[in-house]
Amino acid sequence: MSGLDRPFSVDLRGLGDGRHELTLVESGERLDLPEELSTSSDISLELTLSVTGSLITAGGKVAAHMTLDCARCLEPFTREVETNIDLVIRRGRDGLSLEDEDEEETSASIVDEWIAFDAPVREALILSIPMKPLCSDQCQGLCPVCGANLNESTCECAREPTDARWDGLRTLLDEM
Repeated sequence: MSGLDRPFSVDLRGLGDGRHELTLVESGERLDLPEELSTSSDISLELTLSVTGSLITAGGKVAAHMTLDCARCLEPFTREVETNIDLVIRRGRDGLSLEDEDEEETSASIVDEWIAFDAPVREALILSIPMKPLCSDQCQGLCPVCGANLNESTCECAREPTDARWDGLRTLLDEM
């Protein structure tokens, strides 16, 4: 039973010097991701803890299947996302503390000798999503005139922008 009721919690008591490898798997619903980033699959964290005296370095690979909306055709698609997390933890007289942590709301939670990696995992997943996710590099997007998904069908809409102010000049070109 975990000392913290949070995803990706690890008990650091009794960890001796050396390298310790863990694989943690949590449900995507427990991670409290933003609405636009959903996952129906589990999120895995392959964590390596290296203990050297009072210093603990935690590094890991986060993997999940995320459902995103394509920036061109607006259709949902699933993509495997992989990213890394790295933290440095120091044991001191006052217990465990994170080094070089600027934002408390995105830091790992430490209670007694338990540490929860849920916030760093959530942050890493959010930052790994591209600004304009595409279902494929060949996505043709939507027709700007009728809104048809050009990946599924073609339309007969005129692709040239028309501006009535230029009609007089177009008639001159047609006469040539």
